Amino acid sequence: MTTTFSRRSVFRILAAAPAFSAAAFAQDSPTTPDRASLLRAAGAGFDLLDKLYWSPVLHIWLDRPGDDLRAFYEGRLNPPWWSCANAVEALIDLAALTGDKSRFPALAALHDLHVAHPDHAPAVEAELKRRGQWKPDDKRRPKDRPRNSTKAGYDHFNNEYLDDSGWWGIAWLKMHHATGEAKYLDTARAVQAHMAAHRLPDGGGVMWNLEHAEKKANAVSNGLFLVLSARLHQTTGEPAFLKDALDTRKWFLEKGLYDGVGIVDAPGHKDDHWTYNQGIWIDGLLALSDTTGDPAFTDEAARFTDTLLEKGNTLTADGVIVEKLSSSGWDTALFKGVFARALGHLRNTPRLPKKHPKTVAAVDRALRAGAASILAHTVGKDGQYGLQWQSGAKGQEWNFNTHLSAIMALTAAAGAA
Repeated sequence: MTTTFSRRSVFRILAAAPAFSAAAFAQDSPTTPDRASLLRAAGAGFDLLDKLYWSPVLHIWLDRPGDDLRAFYEGRLNPPWWSCANAVEALIDLAALTGDKSRFPALAALHDLHVAHPDHAPAVEAELKRRGQWKPDDKRRPKDRPRNSTKAGYDHFNNEYLDDSGWWGIAWLKMHHATGEAKYLDTARAVQAHMAAHRLPDGGGVMWNLEHAEKKANAVSNGLFLVLSARLHQTTGEPAFLKDALDTRKWFLEKGLYDGVGIVDAPGHKDDHWTYNQGIWIDGLLALSDTTGDPAFTDEAARFTDTLLEKGNTLTADGVIVEKLSSSGWDTALFKGVFARALGHLRNTPRLPKKHPKTVAAVDRALRAGAASILAHTVGKDGQYGLQWQSGAKGQEWNFNTHLSAIMALTAAAGAA
């Protein structure tokens, strides 16, 4: 089985099209590239993500470039856990548009190695010796060696952060649909069960973190639980999953997390409309519509999106998605990609164009403007896409999350093109 991504990764269905160049686009074209160019840009973006961050020994991406296993061994470098889950989902989304599943063996290797809480130390030690990076005193420090991707007591991609777990459950459920393999459905079920078992003691929402002294529930953990539960009901038909999804939607409404403009971060908050919480809510409503057959949930998602795009300060004057609460940071760098992906899902809902043409037009503008601006204004020296998508942004940053977030936006724009 192939366990690393192909460096070539040429999209067969696009082979006849001219080569894509982000730099050339920035100079020569003021408009959004066509679908084929967007798909090539997203594919090339994944090639670069792999080249910079993928570890063939660990079968997962690391959070800094260079496959520095020495840094991993010393506890200075780790897989960016929830980001990797989004990378898996984004690769599956791209494959659905191109028909190219050449990366799936690598995703299978990632799943099969990490699902059972493996001990990475033997493989890492062997590779460090092969590279000539083994130090004489290494064996004297066994407690210092990272051995696993998550803490003891967790498996099936779960950990103490319930939102991290939810991202993985959604990704592997999507892999189940793409491949038909039961092992991915089993993992999604295990994640959902882990989240369901950790609601607040008063019967409230799913907790955010199991180790914090203050036990609290927030929008991201519960939004992901809603999406995962609804999609699992659609997949299996089991009533318990639908009940979990509907109960969670009720919790959102009872706690006032939708404040009339967008979803706030946690009960009692005001105005903190992070873009990824908006995207998760859209996906949750769409998942409920899909699994119940009730179009009212789609109508609600459209109305929510209209209000958010008009009043939520999520777009620049040029129509480019912006994170109004932050212009820096690691986790927040990925938020806009989650939002763009959900907008793409909404845009491609079959009944939307006839029932909500205004919403379709607004989403189209946002996705196209964002894709054009990403390609024209964010490409760094090493080819990575930057944190801020709008033109004229100051303090630009480039890292795993900024690059992946932009790829997700390009893929969403291609799917709507």
